[in-house]
Amino acid sequence: MITTPSSWKNPKEHLKILLSDPWYKVLNKVFSQILTSTHDFYNKEGIEPTVFPITTGSVSSPMGLGSDSSPVKVKIKGNNVFLADSMQFSLEIGTRLNKKGSYYVMPTFRGENTDSRHLNEFVHSEVEIKGNLTDIKNLAERYIKHLIMGLLENCEAEIASVAGSTKHLTEALDRKFTSIRFEDAEKELSGIDGALETAACGEQIITSIGEKELIKRFGDFTWLTNMPWIIVPFYQAKEAGTKYSMTADLLGGIGEMLGSGQRVLTPQDVDESLNFHQVDEAGYLWYKEMRDIQTIQTAGFGLGTERFLLWALKHNDIRDCTLLLRDHSKIIFP
Repeated sequence: MITTPSSWKNPKEHLKILLSDPWYKVLNKVFSQILTSTHDFYNKEGIEPTVFPITTGSVSSPMGLGSDSSPVKVKIKGNNVFLADSMQFSLEIGTRLNKKGSYYVMPTFRGENTDSRHLNEFVHSEVEIKGNLTDIKNLAERYIKHLIMGLLENCEAEIASVAGSTKHLTEALDRKFTSIRFEDAEKELSGIDGALETAACGEQIITSIGEKELIKRFGDFTWLTNMPWIIVPFYQAKEAGTKYSMTADLLGGIGEMLGSGQRVLTPQDVDESLNFHQVDEAGYLWYKEMRDIQTIQTAGFGLGTERFLLWALKHNDIRDCTLLLRDHSKIIFP
């Protein structure tokens, strides 16, 4: 069995370990296969790749009252901008240019500290399509199973050398994705210590403890759907007639590995949501204008590639799943 060297604990020795330890050879091959399978999948789906700049004036993921994420601000030639925490906004533009949709696989940046579940910089596999929440969930399920098939066909021995077997991969191919609404998950978790917390906005959120409990009860690849609208980013559509949103997180391994949602549709929807979520419209006037130009229903998802790797390798510390270390609290070479 190959075990992780956890060289992130000693960055000065990381290069030596990276180039000699079998853990990183496995990691590199599995990562490469995920990239290959991703491009193959979207090519078959007729969804086109697009490359975007990594700086932005309009951050996306942290823009909600219940967010636990923060953007990375940088100054370039005296201007305050952000490193992209997600390129979903760019994908929404790309989807309007393409027939079916737009995708990319690129690093994105977060301001929170690294720990066993979070990286400052991680590889984001994101897609946006013309469609609704049901459409994007179906696409995500096909995508996950396509990734698993690619790993079984090309990396079975490597994964077994780390995880002990590939039984979890073969079982996942035959498993039907399950689903539970947020309001029902709250009831499931009501007696579990630490599974629920109250966000600053006053609404309950499900913690990593709660996510793990849901996985324990319902299995890997469980959809947690329809989070309260107040705790999701402003660009997610509201479920008509309820206080909930048109969103779905896919749980597996250590917790959430994929987040998806149906976007607000009209300029009026953007105004209503910005006001409700208490977000300054200054950086998002273009987002409303885009809907004036083309009012198209889109939906999308983002897969945290390293979190999928954790599941595939049956590992529990995301800091072991990156080739080059990055920690925004220090400078690391290379």
